[in-house]
Amino acid sequence: MTPYPLSKSDTNTKVLITLFLVTMLAAFAVAELNVYDKVGRVKNGVAQRYGPEPGGRPEPSKGPAADETLPASEPAEPGELPLEGETLVARMNTFSTLVDVTHSHVFELPLVLFVLAHFLMRTRAAQWFKLSNYLLAFGGITAFLAAPWLVRYISVRAAPTLYAGAAAIGTSVLFMVVVSLWDLWTRPANTRPSSVRSTTAPARAGLSPEDSPSR
Repeated sequence: MTPYPLSKSDTNTKVLITLFLVTMLAAFAVAELNVYDKVGRVKNGVAQRYGPEPGGRPEPSKGPAADETLPASEPAEPGELPLEGETLVARMNTFSTLVDVTHSHVFELPLVLFVLAHFLMRTRAAQWFKLSNYLLAFGGITAFLAAPWLVRYISVRAAPTLYAGAAAIGTSVLFMVVVSLWDLWTRPANTRPSSVRSTTAPARAGLSPEDSPSR
C-alpha cells in the first residue's frame, strides 16, 4: 500500500507533525549531549564507565575483608570532590547495571526511530535514500546498545563502537527530520494543469478530442 504523502496533509496536521519533529530533533540533541557529558568529555570515558576493573582486580566486596582496608578516619561526605587522578566517570560495569541501561533504551529507541522513519517513508525522497536511513538508524541502535557489553566482557577496544552508534543515530534522525519537514511544507510540482489533463485524456485512450464521449 502506498503511504499517504506528507505534502497532501491539511494545515492542522502539518503543524502537528512539525511540532513533533522539531521536538524529537531537540530531544535527540539532548541525548547526544548526554553521551558527551557521560563518556565523551573524559579520556577513555567509555572504558572507564563500562570496562572491567583496572588491572583485573575483582570488584570490592561488602564483607569484613573489605572493611579491614578502610582507613580509620571518617568516610568522605557525598558532595566531596574527587581526589586528583581519581576517575570522574561513574562506574556502570556490573551485569545488573548493564541490564538496567539496556532495558530502557531497547524499547524506546526502536519505537521513536520507527515513527520518524514512517514520516520519511511518506516523503518524495528517493527509495535508496530512505533505505539508507533505515539501515543507518537501526544499525546505530545495535552498535550503541551492544557497545557497553562488548567493552565489559570482550575488549575495551570496542569503546569506539558506542561513539559510532551514537553518531549514526544522530545523523539518521537529522536526515529524517529535515527531509520530512522540507517535504511537508513544499508543494509538489504539477506536471500539467487540470485543463490540459482533461483535454489529453481521450488522446491517451486512442481517441481524438472530437470523439470524446463528453462532446
